[in-house]
Amino acid sequence: MNRERGARKALMDLGKIDPAPLSGSQVLEILFKIGFMADKEKGISLMEEVVAQAKNGAFRSADAAIGNGKRILLTGVPVGLGSDKVVKIIEQSGAVAVALENCSGYKQAFIIDEAKDPMDALAEQYLATPCSVMSPNTGRFDLLKEMIREFSVDGVIDLTWQACHTYNIEAFGVNELVQETLNIPTLHLETDYAESDTEQLRVRIQAYLEML
Repeated sequence: MNRERGARKALMDLGKIDPAPLSGSQVLEILFKIGFMADKEKGISLMEEVVAQAKNGAFRSADAAIGNGKRILLTGVPVGLGSDKVVKIIEQSGAVAVALENCSGYKQAFIIDEAKDPMDALAEQYLATPCSVMSPNTGRFDLLKEMIREFSVDGVIDLTWQACHTYNIEAFGVNELVQETLNIPTLHLETDYAESDTEQLRVRIQAYLEML
């Protein structure tokens, strides 16, 4: 599992490259499919192969397709295939989701200390997970600052699913940290899995991107 988490992180770290060799949607699709692979070795090999090819310039044509749009960090609730409408709108609007700081993204890219007693090491790591159900959740803000710097982002979009109240509560703190402390514009979106508000979200996201 440590090897798998390391491979996941390496895949998501491709977003640090400018321009990004893969779009956020492509990274999401790979991670989502890996999650359904019973053969862990096959999943690890697939991620390692994609990373190696990207670093060797195999996706240069994809670089051009993604372009030099605004680099967006998506934080908040988990997203995956079928719940990725915000990621799609971001990229359809000419930007690219280079960083996924959420429950289905970077928060899973941690390594368990194998030098410690396994139960202690697992407990320490899971209790340190920067999820909004943890209080105080200073880890999320530390991770945001680190990712904003390392991924060279232009903007931060904070996504909350309706009724996910813990993330809704933290939205104030995220805005305060990113906008007031780091001087990067933020956009908080609250939505659900339905497609009915897609065009409303598109208007808000496009208006936000024009500000960057």
